[in-house]
Amino acid sequence: MKFLISFLFFFLSMLQIGLGQEITVSEEVTLRSDQSYSIIGKFNEKTLLYYDKGTEFEIQAFNNDILSLSWTKQLELDKKRPEVLDVFGISDYFYVIYKYKNKGSSVIKVHKYNEAANLVDSTVIVDYGKRFYSPAPEIILSEDRRKVLLYHTEYYTKIEVTVFDLTEMEQKWTKEFEPKDLKFGADFYQMLVDNDGGMHMVLMRENDRLKKDKPHYFEFIYQPADEGKAPISKVSLNGKLTYDAYFKIDNLNKKVLGGGMHSEKNKGRTQGYYYMSTPYGSADNHTLSFYEFEQGFMEQLVDKKTKVTKGLFDVGIQDIVIRRDGGAIIICEQLKDYDRGATATTVGSIAANSRTNALRGTNSRFAVDHYYEDLFLFSVHPDGQHHWEEILHKKQFSQDDDAAFSSFFLAKTPTQLRLIYNDEIRNENTVSEYIIKGNGEYDRNSILNTASQELRLRFRESKQVAANEILVPSERKSRLKLVRMEY
Repeated sequence: MKFLISFLFFFLSMLQIGLGQEITVSEEVTLRSDQSYSIIGKFNEKTLLYYDKGTEFEIQAFNNDILSLSWTKQLELDKKRPEVLDVFGISDYFYVIYKYKNKGSSVIKVHKYNEAANLVDSTVIVDYGKRFYSPAPEIILSEDRRKVLLYHTEYYTKIEVTVFDLTEMEQKWTKEFEPKDLKFGADFYQMLVDNDGGMHMVLMRENDRLKKDKPHYFEFIYQPADEGKAPISKVSLNGKLTYDAYFKIDNLNKKVLGGGMHSEKNKGRTQGYYYMSTPYGSADNHTLSFYEFEQGFMEQLVDKKTKVTKGLFDVGIQDIVIRRDGGAIIICEQLKDYDRGATATTVGSIAANSRTNALRGTNSRFAVDHYYEDLFLFSVHPDGQHHWEEILHKKQFSQDDDAAFSSFFLAKTPTQLRLIYNDEIRNENTVSEYIIKGNGEYDRNSILNTASQELRLRFRESKQVAANEILVPSERKSRLKLVRMEY
């Protein structure tokens, strides 16, 4: 019966999307509001899904052919109030990083499992000892997913960092950093780890138009994997301010790449973008270039009734794709929240929250409208010269859902990018994609019509498991399904 249901859905999907695309949907699983999940990935014979039930931690395995549920297995963690921090797959294994208490000490531990969810190895990553509070570190993975960096702040002045090697299952180094004159909420911007296990801390300094005597600059603290001296380098923005920025590691060329939007006087609007490239631990031979938005370009991104004279607002950088030649493609999106209160209405940009693929939560007691609209891309040569720009039109609107079904998923291949998204945020919807080539040329295709399919796809929580294959979770009426898209 399960095979028949999957086959019928597959046949109908093929009728809707035409040749060249294959869609497979798993059987549904009940999902309670207090449960969370994440897609681990595709292994030799199974696709694995992790469930966090608060006090129980479960792995569900689906057969790779028709995504039918094959088995479930409970993970045995330390019994002293374990809290899972992250789960991810690498090659033939998956890893669970969690924290627990041991005789009053806060301990971070990792378990290594094979594709059958059998425990292969286990070790402590870091023991924070007895403290007034229990640290809950943020976790950053290197590009090759072999190194994991954990960091947390102590009294908002000290930053404790640990780097762990998943291949060797051993700690590479741990260290405390106390940057000079750190105002954590204003200065700390981003943490990165390279494939060698080196840390790159990015601080955004003096980004304030009121301090004309203190120009804005970025400070980079680099801790090499060999635990040598941590050099500090600085790159000035030449009198401009940062509206939004995002950084990535170029492991091939041993550089930190950054894409940002700059402002002249008012951080509420941006007049253009900048590209930054700096070698590990040094500002020598860095590249910094600025590009001003043209009037016609800005007018395509705003309502026709709005006259653009001072720049764009409610936009943010969502990702940077590093080109093989050391250049970059900066991916931006129009995004904002509109809080509807009983006596007042405010509009707030969420560009500053575009650092991660995590959903943006809200503590507002009012209703919230979410707008995720046009995408715009900039390609930059390694020397900082502007290559091309494109606007990719879309219009997404939702209410009181934390924008869970909005934005897009970026699938990468050596020759092109695929930006996949919901055309509209509703139960019956069309899924579309933009295919972008290296020269900026693009095509727009319809992939799937979800009418009568009981699907609501959350693309921001998707996972690319092959060059031509992604897994997408679907949530509707407390029912979870996995959707596999092959192209």
